[in-house]
Amino acid sequence: MVRRSALITDSIMAFVTLILLTSVAFVPTVPNVIVAPDRFDNKAAAAFAKRWFEARPATRFDDWDEELRAALLADAEQLRLPEGALDDAVEELLKAAKKRVPRARKKELDTPFGRATWLDSGTGKNKGLVIGLHGGGEGAGSASEATRWQAKGCRGMYPQGIRLVHDTWNTVHGERFVLTLMEIAKVHHEVDPDRVYSMGFSMGGTGSWFLAGRHPDLLAGSSPCAGVLMANPKSQLETKEEVEALQHGFVPNVRNLSMYYYIGLADKNCMPGTYLYVWDRIEALRAADPEGYRDLEFSTYPGLAHAFPPGEPTKGIKWLTAKVRNTFPDKLVWEYASDPFPQSRPQDARGRLDKNHYYWLYTSAPVDRMEVTATRAGNAFDLTIERADPSTFRLFLRPEMIDVEEDVVVTVNGEEGFRGRATPSFRALVESFDDKLDRSLVFDRCVPLLAD
Repeated sequence: MVRRSALITDSIMAFVTLILLTSVAFVPTVPNVIVAPDRFDNKAAAAFAKRWFEARPATRFDDWDEELRAALLADAEQLRLPEGALDDAVEELLKAAKKRVPRARKKELDTPFGRATWLDSGTGKNKGLVIGLHGGGEGAGSASEATRWQAKGCRGMYPQGIRLVHDTWNTVHGERFVLTLMEIAKVHHEVDPDRVYSMGFSMGGTGSWFLAGRHPDLLAGSSPCAGVLMANPKSQLETKEEVEALQHGFVPNVRNLSMYYYIGLADKNCMPGTYLYVWDRIEALRAADPEGYRDLEFSTYPGLAHAFPPGEPTKGIKWLTAKVRNTFPDKLVWEYASDPFPQSRPQDARGRLDKNHYYWLYTSAPVDRMEVTATRAGNAFDLTIERADPSTFRLFLRPEMIDVEEDVVVTVNGEEGFRGRATPSFRALVESFDDKLDRSLVFDRCVPLLAD
């Protein structure tokens, strides 16, 4: 005979077991918890930044000791950069840069080419920056003339040509001077790096076109008024039909830039031939690339000699300074000139700077007349490279550009070259920040175009 108490006990145990099994089967799903990134080692980063900027040349008039730079970059690889720490790391680098880049309160620097001086206007942080370039030529030109290029909400910096020669802003010393001023403005005046503009008239217009074509990634816009471009048989040509060839490495590169400029068709100081020739080329580039070269405004004035048109430069300054830099374009076009005219001379104290970084693209070995087209769509990057070695290229990236949880896929000249994750790298951040001292166009990861 089965005892009733045993039956009750068995029933209770079965019921408890059912409840337990049911509770396990129906455990509610816990949503994924976002874990904070590993803690960034500020002290280690600050110590490295101190070493880096103690070794870095104070201005762009001097060049790195490449062996020392390589050794420091190897050390940078040993420092971890957690996901999400980009801004904190940039702040540590910027603090160290402030102690190295000269503040130059007297607005003068000693350089290998002689004394560099400039004028400035405006105060305050997070403003735009206008680089105003004066006109002139052999033995002539004054920074005071360029102070007309002032804009509301912008600091102005107006360099005095170190050597008053023709096309001084296109020379080795002119280029290095302007790049140095940009670094001083970004580090000490904390200008908005996405609102930097080059402006000028006559020789200053020629120099502004030079900056627009060679360094479009540094600018939001350019106003290269009443100047010329370097050309064959010469730059001073009255008609476009006289232009046989144009200095390579400039015009295609303004795809993502804003430009506003003009010229008088009766100008005898800076004849309009090269500007007219260039505009035809820009129109052809627009036709072939409908999404590019859209924010370029060029006007001609019949009967106008070497003078400003009515309402200028005020109208153009207002138009241009409303623009901001296209910092991470979806498409890049890069045509390279290793030593543009006027070319460096053996007796020069320094040679022409290489340009290795171009927006989010990098090469360790830029080649004269190389042509690169690069597009990005999500994590997919497609590049066409002519007259250069793809193995020397890398893509510099940041989280806003890609899905960091997915592979980056790189296609080069029609074939897949790389597929893999782009992970944070302190070295990548140091390299990209060092190039421009730019707290906006800076990257915390990079990938090769071709897998090892």
